Amino acid sequence: MMGMYPLLFLAAASSLILWQFYSDKAIGKIFAPLFYLAIVGYVASFIWQPAAMDAKGPKLIFELLFMGVVSLLTKQFKQKPVALIISLAMTVAFTILFVKWDSKREKPLIPLSENGEIMIEIKEGVDIDNFLKEIDFPVRRAFYPQDVNATTLDNYLIVDTPADPTDWEAMKSQLLNLPEVIHIEENELVNIPKEESEVSVLLQKNLGVNDPDIKQQWALDKLDLPALHASLKKVKPTKKALIAILDTGVDAKHEDLKGNYKSTKKKYDTDTHRHGTHCAGIAAAVTNNKTGIASLSPNGKYISVTGIKVLSGFGGGSQSGIISGMLEAADAGADVISMSLGGRTNDNAVKAYTEAVKYCNKKGAIVVVAAGNSNINAKLFAPANTPGVITVSAVDQKLNKAKFSNTTEDIEMAVSAPGVEIYATLPDNKYGALSGTSMSTPYVAGLIGIMKSINPDMTTKEAFDILNDSGQATQDAQQIGRLIQPKKAVESVNR
Repeated sequence: MMGMYPLLFLAAASSLILWQFYSDKAIGKIFAPLFYLAIVGYVASFIWQPAAMDAKGPKLIFELLFMGVVSLLTKQFKQKPVALIISLAMTVAFTILFVKWDSKREKPLIPLSENGEIMIEIKEGVDIDNFLKEIDFPVRRAFYPQDVNATTLDNYLIVDTPADPTDWEAMKSQLLNLPEVIHIEENELVNIPKEESEVSVLLQKNLGVNDPDIKQQWALDKLDLPALHASLKKVKPTKKALIAILDTGVDAKHEDLKGNYKSTKKKYDTDTHRHGTHCAGIAAAVTNNKTGIASLSPNGKYISVTGIKVLSGFGGGSQSGIISGMLEAADAGADVISMSLGGRTNDNAVKAYTEAVKYCNKKGAIVVVAAGNSNINAKLFAPANTPGVITVSAVDQKLNKAKFSNTTEDIEMAVSAPGVEIYATLPDNKYGALSGTSMSTPYVAGLIGIMKSINPDMTTKEAFDILNDSGQATQDAQQIGRLIQPKKAVESVNR
């Protein structure tokens, strides 16, 4: 469907122009139904694109506006044949230079087939190249971990599903009957929900830092930033821990991030969405630089941050793309992997995610994941429900469960952190507030980064036990886990 999108736009715009130009002639009656058919197909293909509606909506408005303006100009000057030629030429150029380019630009980073995809795991030792020749479906390698001895993910393949959904089960059965195949799961899509917000409460106290926008960071007051910084004065970090933000990329040139930013690949150092930059600021904004906001870390000795782009500029991505990003982050030496992403899963099994988490753990990384924003049980969301991750729910200014936050009563390792009206960095040296478990997650990732800087060998279970034992038991703790208490957590690491 994505590949048809530019063609359907061109068909709709061209038929509208021809209809307007020949409106007073018999041939005009031919182009009218052609336009209606094309515009229906165009809108349907737009809706089908794997992107958040609030992000792609302006694109539709712009394209429809162009279509309307050109058709009106054609009708205005329809007495001149050259007007028709100019209008059609402008439409073709616009389709090539904007519609086609933009729809290609905003595809998921690992493109999905238009009918969907599944991932299959084949047995260890099978010759993948020979196996690929035996499969009747379009298929390709899924993952390329550096250390193939540390995981089975190098044995995963991605298979394009048939156009007819009724054939999916038959295809799955056929694949499972192959002696080489041991597991199948869907390659699901992921989108970032809308998270607009405004800060309604300004702090009236000094938190001991000189960042001018600290008054908008109510969360750092609730997390007792001054007490944490006082405690860290007694602690010498063993290393600078690297936090990897798996998201839409990070604006590496942001005035309040660049001092703590470490680039792994230049293509990840921009953010056309904003979500990744916002999360990075929560986790690792430069503190005490008389600029913007503060983070939990008092200076640049404890943590640095990097971006791994696994979501497009529209905020869309795929499960396989996220897993590839996890492997890449682990191979790049990340100590903490922060994933403010996910969605409701159709599969009961999360084997591929589980294998990715195990790989990250073997490489020394702790994986922190958002619980989700649907106010239901996070066991229905992936990767929040993946064994081995620390799952984070959100609290509001009164330390109650945020209305949108998923619950974590059935999650093995779960904590909570502030996630409502969180003020942080945005691309192009801007700042703003967003709400969601996406925002609570980097608070936890940032704290674990400080903890890992003190004890680099800390495991996920050890980190969770510290966060849980030192955490505050809010009235919703049974639903969302204990609220992190940074000072107590750091003191527990340093014992």
